[in-house]
Amino acid sequence: MEAAWISEYKRETDRERRKAILGRVEAEQGEGASEELALRKKLWEARYDERNGQKLDHFVRGWIELQALKRRILLPGEKKRIRKEIENIKACWQFPLCAEYGEIGAAALADELFNLTLFYMEICERDKMYNAVLLGLGHISDERRVDKIAGEIADMTVKIPERVDAAEELEPFIRSAREAFCYRYPSEAAALEARISDLK
Repeated sequence: MEAAWISEYKRETDRERRKAILGRVEAEQGEGASEELALRKKLWEARYDERNGQKLDHFVRGWIELQALKRRILLPGEKKRIRKEIENIKACWQFPLCAEYGEIGAAALADELFNLTLFYMEICERDKMYNAVLLGLGHISDERRVDKIAGEIADMTVKIPERVDAAEELEPFIRSAREAFCYRYPSEAAALEARISDLK
């Protein structure tokens, strides 16, 4: 059974509140008491960064890099470069680190990718440009925004991975991103499935 703090941590998208959860659990368990906690701390440190006063999220960077492949997957001569970029994305998402921890690592990676997708969807909900129509003169409806996000999730979990022959190795992301969408928009799960079916 999943510990309550893991479930809380998985769903919390604010970096500082996530850090506070880890600190609280460490205070309760004692430093080094849990391999699970040690890995989540390593993932937090690898994911979040700050440079020149700017807060960085390396998991979001991996998302953007994968999303950018959509424009290049059909271009000739790109396969080798795309293959290298898939490895870079996996590095951003700490696949190698999590692989060292076996099943614990697989679960932690899945949770972090779930969290990444939740965070991205929250950004989409708040972003004025994402929700704008007619050069910013209006805003799309909530229903249209969810459909737009469903289209992006379908592209990220089917179209791009399959076109670059990376569906199997990106399976943790594919599964977690779909799970996160259905968690955030439970009544729209069928819309995502329809989008995915259209791409197959």
